[in-house]
Amino acid sequence: MALRRHPAKPLQGIDTHAHVFSATAPAAAGARYRPAYAATLADWRSRWALAGITHGVVVQPSFFGTDNSEALAAVAADPGRLRAVAVVDPGFDGAALAALHAGGARALRLNIKSVPDYSAFASGDWLSLFARAHALGWHAEVYVDAGRLPEIAPAFEPSPIAVVFDHFGNPGTRAQAVDATFAAVARLAVSRPVRAKLSAPYRLGGADPVALAARWLQAVGPERLVWGSDWPWTAFEEQHDYGRLREALDRWVGAARARAIVWDNAARLYGFA
Repeated sequence: MALRRHPAKPLQGIDTHAHVFSATAPAAAGARYRPAYAATLADWRSRWALAGITHGVVVQPSFFGTDNSEALAAVAADPGRLRAVAVVDPGFDGAALAALHAGGARALRLNIKSVPDYSAFASGDWLSLFARAHALGWHAEVYVDAGRLPEIAPAFEPSPIAVVFDHFGNPGTRAQAVDATFAAVARLAVSRPVRAKLSAPYRLGGADPVALAARWLQAVGPERLVWGSDWPWTAFEEQHDYGRLREALDRWVGAARARAIVWDNAARLYGFA
């Protein structure tokens, strides 16, 4: 299917969630998967005009572990229009984080989907890392297994770091789990900004993105939502159209809110404003 141009979309927009990687860089030890193809910066950017996108955020994929070199190389190609989200661990001291910041990183990512026990993230080493990241103005981006947001949320409470939950917070489909997710969001939001990426609805196990967007609007307000394409849609590569994924945001929240989400909110969060 040919991709369509969407001229009514805003002249400035930010895709806050995409992955860029070569076909040859080695996967980290223990990686659950490693795509056999390349997802290039040029390919991603060639799709931007279809959705009114002008800026982007390169999110470190889990299969590279803490080697953020490919994400930073992508940002270095156009630092005025690109930022990065890095994967780090408590071994990254202040100097290491500062080097990532100089390279365009503005957040750390915890992809803890399939991690059996989240309790380690409440340890002193992780809390110290969160404090170092917060001192740089970073936030934490968190991707969890379905329904497990309430397990990780308390780990952030001793730290002031702001938190962004990827892919609608992945609350699952059971009403009880969804309610528990948003109760945890409300508790965490008392002490720091909590945001959500309205992204990857196909990773939600059948949950309704319209209903979840409404819950997030109620929980944190429209000014704390951002949008991401999740390009290149790993494990779902052939099922999606970049422009239509951006168009879906209008259905989830309404066109006026979508315009603010795609530019204003994301520009503030990643330092484009």
